Amino acid sequence: MKFFKIKFFILLFSIFISILLLIFFRPILTAKHLLFPYSIHSFDIITVYPKTWFYIKKIFCFNLFISNYLIINSISTFFSFNKYTNNYESPLSYSPENDSNLNLLIGNNPDTNQNIFITEKGLYQNILVTGTIGSR
Repeated sequence: MKFFKIKFFILLFSIFISILLLIFFRPILTAKHLLFPYSIHSFDIITVYPKTWFYIKKIFCFNLFISNYLIINSISTFFSFNKYTNNYESPLSYSPENDSNLNLLIGNNPDTNQNIFITEKGLYQNILVTGTIGSR
């Protein structure tokens, strides 16, 4: 339920930001004449191509909303992932000193100098161990 509340808030916030940006761009979107003086022959796109200008405005509004939604959603996802800490211990860093089950030592971690084991449960899975040339 919390997931849907967050997505609903993101949707409302992106609509709000889109409305603010449309208010900001209102003079361009409601203009009667829009000259492009940078071409060889300057022309008014609104009077020469009114249907094209209409579709440009529609595509702009649609893309404005979609881009706002995606940006706000990615920002909220970034902050929600940083909120939780990962307490999960990797099965490869398992220390079998006090365990009598079957374990396979595959090496050590050069950063922590800790032995890396594959537990018995992991040995029943498919395993592919690769290394660089000359690493034995």
